[in-house]
Amino acid sequence: MNPKIAVGTAFVCSTPIINATASTVGVAGTGTAIGTLTGAAHTSATAAWIGFGSMKLGMCMMGALPVVGALLILDRIAGRGEGVSIIDWREEFWKQYRAQCELEEMKKAIQVDSKHQVEAEKTARSSAQLEGEFRSLEDEHELNLMKKELGLI
Repeated sequence: MNPKIAVGTAFVCSTPIINATASTVGVAGTGTAIGTLTGAAHTSATAAWIGFGSMKLGMCMMGALPVVGALLILDRIAGRGEGVSIIDWREEFWKQYRAQCELEEMKKAIQVDSKHQVEAEKTARSSAQLEGEFRSLEDEHELNLMKKELGLI
């Protein structure tokens, strides 16, 4: 099992684990065993026990650990490489998506007749766009040559 998924699963299940551990071995500040308490007293004593005497810290930890665990699991499921942050991965994905959309728009602007002569419907805005159109035409030309060799045309 992947370590991120194992740690993430442990963190997601941390609240019941903390409650069970506190009920078994924990002692409230009053000296009462946490396992004998019920309701709000049990919750408060458990939070103070896990927060090293601070109920606020304990409640924060009990609320944050499952969220951190879920993020670890989702991070691993996303299939990104090691050491790549979620923000970098998202930005790269977005750049690829925008480039693909621009390519689709450029394909709509190019018409190819039966003699494979190219006529653009609009003038290119920049040299980068011209280069992109040229590359797509080269690819299409190579594809047509392959089709001819295979006897498909």
